[in-house]
Amino acid sequence: MGPDFRFILRVLAAHKMLILFIVVLLTAVTAFGVSLLKDQYTSEALLLVDNRQVRVVRAEDQALGSIPAEDAAILSEIEILKSTAVLARAVEDLKLATNPEFNPPIQADETKPLVERTTAFLRDKAHVIWGEELPGPVTAILAHGDGMTKDTLAREAHASAGIDGVLDRLRRKLDVAIVGRSRVIQVRYTGKDPELSRDIVATIVRRYMETRQQMDRDLSTSAVAWLQDRIGTLRKEVAEADQRVEAIRFKAGLVKGGNGLMATGELEAARLRLAEASANRARMVAQAETLERRGGQAGSIASPVVAQLRATVAAISTEMAQLSRQYGPKHPRILELQARLSEANSSMQMEMRREINGVREAANVAVEQENALKAMITKLEAGYQTMAGEAVPLRTLESEATAKRTLLDSLMARLEEVSAQQDNRAFPTAVKLVSEPQVPHEPSGPFRILLLIAGLAASVFIAVFTVFGIELLQRRIRTPETVRRILGVGNVHIVPHHSTRGARGRLYQIFQNHPFSLFSESLRALFRNHLSDLGPVGSIAVTSARPQDGKTSMSLAVAQVAAQAGRRVVVVDTDFRRSRIDGLFNLSAKKGLSDWIAGTATLDEIVHSSDDVPFAMIPAGHLMPETLDRFNVDGLVHLMAGLSPHFDLVVFDTAPALAVSDARIVCGAASKVLFVSRWGHTTASDLQAVADLGPIDHDKFVAVMTDVNLKKAASRGYEGPYNSYMATRKYYGDSTMRATP
Repeated sequence: MGPDFRFILRVLAAHKMLILFIVVLLTAVTAFGVSLLKDQYTSEALLLVDNRQVRVVRAEDQALGSIPAEDAAILSEIEILKSTAVLARAVEDLKLATNPEFNPPIQADETKPLVERTTAFLRDKAHVIWGEELPGPVTAILAHGDGMTKDTLAREAHASAGIDGVLDRLRRKLDVAIVGRSRVIQVRYTGKDPELSRDIVATIVRRYMETRQQMDRDLSTSAVAWLQDRIGTLRKEVAEADQRVEAIRFKAGLVKGGNGLMATGELEAARLRLAEASANRARMVAQAETLERRGGQAGSIASPVVAQLRATVAAISTEMAQLSRQYGPKHPRILELQARLSEANSSMQMEMRREINGVREAANVAVEQENALKAMITKLEAGYQTMAGEAVPLRTLESEATAKRTLLDSLMARLEEVSAQQDNRAFPTAVKLVSEPQVPHEPSGPFRILLLIAGLAASVFIAVFTVFGIELLQRRIRTPETVRRILGVGNVHIVPHHSTRGARGRLYQIFQNHPFSLFSESLRALFRNHLSDLGPVGSIAVTSARPQDGKTSMSLAVAQVAAQAGRRVVVVDTDFRRSRIDGLFNLSAKKGLSDWIAGTATLDEIVHSSDDVPFAMIPAGHLMPETLDRFNVDGLVHLMAGLSPHFDLVVFDTAPALAVSDARIVCGAASKVLFVSRWGHTTASDLQAVADLGPIDHDKFVAVMTDVNLKKAASRGYEGPYNSYMATRKYYGDSTMRATP
């Protein structure tokens, strides 16, 4: 149903003094502790994780790549900053091992180990007991203690000489972290001395930069050394591979030329010449056949001599045609021209036959040359097939030699790049100093006001937690709901606490003296609501779970109420082991119920009266062995039958139900069972134990919670009718009002 804020406030109000005490105490302790704190000064430096730098070679040709600016890389730089190597060098530079803030001196009492003090104490006691001469076993024990003392001193001396403690103190005050989601690393140190804080941050940053620079140099040096070693090895391997290739080539006759193997080049050249010869042969044969087919016509022969002769014949023929018109055929000039024309034609025919024969001869030569080239190619191809078996391993060796030579060239280029990069690493490749540490002028802490506020808030929280812890751990019965839940009864009657109660067990006197009080009204309500309908003769068994729950007081109070209501009441004490009525009314010397059970007394002898109360009483009497054996339900029924002529109500004061079985016998014989639980005294486990005894007869079972502090219960927010009781308490007037005589 949600939290009950009224209950929470009532609980807090009920424990306000406890809360106030805890808050004041813890706040005072916090203020005292804060006053002892000394001012702290923080110095810081900023480092940027960045890859940008001057490149000697191209970025894609870098032999040593830079660190990527990722989260893992930045965290790696932080771990290097906090590493023992960097911090130890800073401790050594600043001589922090001798600084009292980092290595406080050991007190005189602390330097003496516990073993040494114990051994000295045992030695003194041994000398007191045995004197100067100690027994052998005691001497051996003391010698063993001395040896342990020496070992302890040696370990302490070793620990004080080391810097482990100094490094631990340094790390506790050193803060190295990433600034937001950037690539900036913040190095901060908080100490009591501002100048020392600045020196520590500056030294750590400087040593870190030197460490990173040395790491880069070592990396470059190792890379150069490895490249040089690898290059020397590859040079030898390349030389050996070339020697093996040449040896196999000369052995197989595979001489290598400028453009490859000589055999292969020769074959290709022969094939090229064959192609040229075939083309030339085809051209010459075609030319010869054309000339022969045309019969040696002058126009088909491209020869300068033939052309010149053809021009001479044409000139003579022209001149002779011109002269033939003027002179007759017998003219000497005409005859001369005819002779010259015949001689020119004869020379031209002779030259044409010589040209045709030359063309034919050239065609025959081309055919022979083509045949010769074909024969040579056939021979070369046969030889090349013979050498193919030797060329396969040669090509393998040549490939290996080429690969090694390529790798050698690449490594030599890398060696030059790395050597150039070594001169470029004056600072770490990936880290740059952005802000140098400064001497702080204002203290960075402690925040005393915030600490006081936090102490106050913590004290309030602890106080509230303590109060509700006490409430949650409370196992005492304080609400009727708890009784109903555990015992399974319908309702629980509440009898409030009376502040003027006085002596223990005298509730009947309070009822007599304060008849108008809330306490007296609650007893009247109990009798009228639950105990007035018992018939002509009734019996009530008053019991509880444990001793001191107020059952005897309730028995007498119920008897008082019933007697004042006009009933004839007798109170029977059945608690044979720890009788309370005997002591209250001085009945110890008189006979009681045990005597009647044993048969040594009659009913008239065991019933007693007193001037102080309006009811009769039967004491428990002296406990005898046969009393418990004969105490049963039948005996109680016989007792009530004997008392019925003289009394209207019998009230049995029983023993605790969890202590002995007598209470269960009385409850079985009685008409009503009045179960008493005391507020703040009876526990839930007691009620659970009562419920575990057996089923409860709810028709005659009446649960009563006595001694209820209504004011405290209402102020602490307990559930139940406490608020209504408190609201109507003024109706009853002054609780100390007495009855008028």
